[in-house]
Amino acid sequence: MNNQFAMDNNVMKQLQIIRSLQRRSEATVQSLYAQAILEYSLYHDKKKRLLEEIDQALEANDREQFLRYSKQYKQLVDDHRKGKTVVENGFELHLTFET
Repeated sequence: MNNQFAMDNNVMKQLQIIRSLQRRSEATVQSLYAQAILEYSLYHDKKKRLLEEIDQALEANDREQFLRYSKQYKQLVDDHRKGKTVVENGFELHLTFET
């Protein structure tokens, strides 16, 4: 993704489908959208922070910190590799993450 806070096209299509359903409510769509933005923001912020910590550990030649932050980074990427599903009022929205 060019913009780290932009959602991928599949997520946008899912939101459009939910909007088009007759039994949907505007509050449900807004809640799903808000949850998606929050999930993407948290993921990208944590990923950026861990990469900065890894760089600092490399610059300081601190093997222990490098291994610690690298392990956390790998876990973050692994946890998001298959995406994440957010749910609101019986509607599901599957989010995909750039790993």
